[in-house]
Amino acid sequence: MILATVVDWGKLLEAAFVSAVFGIGVVLIGALAVVSSLRSQDRRGAHRGGVIALDVVTGACVLAIAGAIALGIYIMANK
Repeated sequence: MILATVVDWGKLLEAAFVSAVFGIGVVLIGALAVVSSLRSQDRRGAHRGGVIALDVVTGACVLAIAGAIALGIYIMANK
């Protein structure tokens, strides 16, 4: 009974859920960046089109991951 008064289980589960969702999201965005970068290299080597679009996707993914890192630091610093 004392443990229930010390730990707010609802907030703890909410934090775990949000952390898991953001973690999975960052991993998926990183995977998309790797795939688009590799496809861009393959197309560049084969002298095919679409290289710039894949490079833009890679850059957008890198910026999204940097934004997620900055958001995480901001949230930790202000809580």
